[in-house]
Amino acid sequence: MAEPILEARRRHHIWTPDPKRSWITLQDVVAWVYLYPVRWLSRLIPVNALLWLADRAADPYARLRKTRMETVTRRMTDMFKGHTPPATPEIMAREFIRRDVRKGVDDLVMSRLDLEELGKRATITGMEHLDNALADGKGVIVISAHFHANRLAKYYLRRIGYPLMSIRNRMPGNTATGRFGKRFVVPAYGRFLNDIVEDETHTQDKGLGAKLLQRLRENGIVNVHIDAAISSEWFWVPFLNEERPFAGGFLRIAELTGTPLVPMQCLGNTSGFEIIFDPPIRYTGKSEPEEFTGRLMSMVGLLESWILAHPTHWELWARPMKRKKKP
Repeated sequence: MAEPILEARRRHHIWTPDPKRSWITLQDVVAWVYLYPVRWLSRLIPVNALLWLADRAADPYARLRKTRMETVTRRMTDMFKGHTPPATPEIMAREFIRRDVRKGVDDLVMSRLDLEELGKRATITGMEHLDNALADGKGVIVISAHFHANRLAKYYLRRIGYPLMSIRNRMPGNTATGRFGKRFVVPAYGRFLNDIVEDETHTQDKGLGAKLLQRLRENGIVNVHIDAAISSEWFWVPFLNEERPFAGGFLRIAELTGTPLVPMQCLGNTSGFEIIFDPPIRYTGKSEPEEFTGRLMSMVGLLESWILAHPTHWELWARPMKRKKKP
């Protein structure tokens, strides 16, 4: 009976000890400090002072996370071969760490900014594209990428009347997390994010597909990251000097329901952020395999263009995309 029980635990992401993991890691310590003493103390500090402190803490944090810096630098070097980066990998990696630190502080302070204050810091381009897609009455799938300003952008959009349902992994895998982090820190961080995002469903939820379809039938908005690992169907396509597996589930839904896809970029931070919507992409009817792959490749090409234009905004340099074995 032991094996079926363990399999059920894995399937529902109930924590089980993993003897191969360290009991506690630097990642666990940093995350615990952020969730508890830092989060509590941040409530006592004025927002602008906290943002100033975050900007000053970025360089010391980068030195503390030397291995992380080296990993980001190496990945940027490899993936920018054949492209013209806006700066050297070392400079971009340091800027990436600054944005990473600022995102963590933004998560703490965005709820303390009222709508008027957020509006002063926000710039939205192409909102007519989202309204145009909603006018179809079939819901909208907003496609985006793991950029640092995503949660801030969705937090603001919800408050101006455009709530986006997010899809998130309740227990994301991370090789840098120890047993302490997996057992205590990851679930606590998930609850913290849930309070920020408010409207989300999880990849582990039963009936995930039905929830998404219901939201679309209500002419609601669902947000899907192109670089997310959410699908039972994978396609290998070229991406930044590699061939990577990408999930095609969101594209299948768009084809079968006629739901328009609206690309969205989110840039910046709580000092000033920009939300950019592109014109809707509409597909109708299930495509043949070759055509489907071509359509997905165009989505991945869009993702690649965003990363090449704004490399330090992409979170997955330090948290790599899920890998699968190529069949």
